[in-house]
Amino acid sequence: MSMASLEKAILEGARVVFCNPKLRKKDIVEWSSGAIMAQAGETVVGVPDLGVYVAVKTEHDKRLPPAAGG
Repeated sequence: MSMASLEKAILEGARVVFCNPKLRKKDIVEWSSGAIMAQAGETVVGVPDLGVYVAVKTEHDKRLPPAAGG
């Protein structure tokens, strides 16, 4: 697998995990096969299909926020 195809697969996986089909390659701040520490204003999520962690700016995370109350 070339680096370009790996990055494309990571981008596609990140789009699914973050529920953001408009996520772009430049929106990914960092990715790694090991755990990543989130910096201020970032969200880190694992992409299980590839076994990598991806960090994006929190504004690009389109998942539903947790429900308040109970």
